[in-house]
Amino acid sequence: MWNLSHLRLRLSIKSQAVSRAQNAEPAYAVLCTPNTTFSLRQVQTSNALLITEPALEPHGNEIPIPVTRAIASCTATLELHRSDASALSLLQHLLGVYHTTAGDLDAVGNRKSKATIFEDVPLSDGECQTGWDEMIAFEHGDSSWRPSSDALAQVWRSTNAAALAEGVKLDSQFLMDDITRAVAEEGHPTGLIEAILRRLSNAGEDASGPWCCLDRAKTAAFVGKTLLEAKDGTDFLIADFTDSWEDMLPEAWRKDAQLSAIDGLYDFPTETTIRAKNANATRSTDGAPPAGPKASARKWHEKFGKTRKK
Repeated sequence: MWNLSHLRLRLSIKSQAVSRAQNAEPAYAVLCTPNTTFSLRQVQTSNALLITEPALEPHGNEIPIPVTRAIASCTATLELHRSDASALSLLQHLLGVYHTTAGDLDAVGNRKSKATIFEDVPLSDGECQTGWDEMIAFEHGDSSWRPSSDALAQVWRSTNAAALAEGVKLDSQFLMDDITRAVAEEGHPTGLIEAILRRLSNAGEDASGPWCCLDRAKTAAFVGKTLLEAKDGTDFLIADFTDSWEDMLPEAWRKDAQLSAIDGLYDFPTETTIRAKNANATRSTDGAPPAGPKASARKWHEKFGKTRKK
């Protein structure tokens, strides 16, 4: 990637990392502003294209006259076309899937930081960041990851339990570090906890600040969708699903567990069962069993069970 930072508008030229695999697609260069990407196309022209610059031409003792002087010519130009590439699709192939089985990480890291990943994505940094946030990607150890649905469900379950045990109202301002430290004690990556909280926070909140406030409607929909996808394509009895969904929400939010909140994200295989659409989209490996809850040093889930109202 070459930064043309001396220009008033910050520009960069990027391309996808060259693959040595057979039948790999060529890595084309793109031109990026901070938030927009343009593909480049070379166009030949039979017309004379001159590059000029202003100059002052002296005439004896007379005042120099402003003129335009040709300094170069070319027979080809580059056309810019707005790129329609998907950051989600490109990042999906570069990020390892964070998935645990019986509390152990069931994946191999890519040994790449977020900054290194972005350098190999032929999109602007702003578009990469949007895709990164939407995917709830995070850095952990020496690698960059995207979480499986089961990992998301585990972390959210611990987050909800910790908030209840600590008396934190998730839809009011709270210190993110208080929840992050409590949930991290169960072995969950700090980066993933923070990524989930930022993804579910109210629109317009400062993502870099210490405070957080979750969007209630967004969070309820996230929990329902994640719970369905964590079943890995198997059917849920509708009654069992809604009960589980309610149990994973704060007490005051239980009535928000309505199918209308996840409209279009599920199918009804039968009259009594429900299943997620595209359920395998965020799984780590084909056939990997869902991970069970981890053992907790502070036993948040036990506290959660004791304090939940019946």
